[in-house]
Amino acid sequence: MAGPQPTWQRGDLLVRFTIPGEPEAKGNHREIAKFGDRVALRKGKKALDFEAIARQYTPKLPEPYEGDVAVHVRVFYKSRRPDLDASLVYDALQTRKVKTGKSFTLQPKVIANDRQVRLKIEEGFVDDKRPRVEVAVYKAVQKLVGGAA
Repeated sequence: MAGPQPTWQRGDLLVRFTIPGEPEAKGNHREIAKFGDRVALRKGKKALDFEAIARQYTPKLPEPYEGDVAVHVRVFYKSRRPDLDASLVYDALQTRKVKTGKSFTLQPKVIANDRQVRLKIEEGFVDDKRPRVEVAVYKAVQKLVGGAA
């Protein structure tokens, strides 16, 4: 029989906030861009616009949390049509490099990197009057559950 199995659970709340608008499904809207001699796919305009709004509404902690996190995302779309995709929200949570002249500056946010997200809870709803994304970020705690009966 299998012994206890690891699972992630929500720990202490780090931050809770709301982003107005609807997130764009990052994978569905890519465009071809030319960077010098190189051609690559990048996020589409709607995705970039939402990401900019999300970064404005995402709080900045004094120091980005560096441990594992659990994120609960509740997306309220205008209709049932869009795919549930919160990947842009995870992008907005992380510290990023911003080009300033010839060098880069780190712009800290809630977490250092979106690889820290170990538990994702995503829910989709319809609110045609007030589309939004409600986000709660918790410290993630790994527990052992189950075992021999």
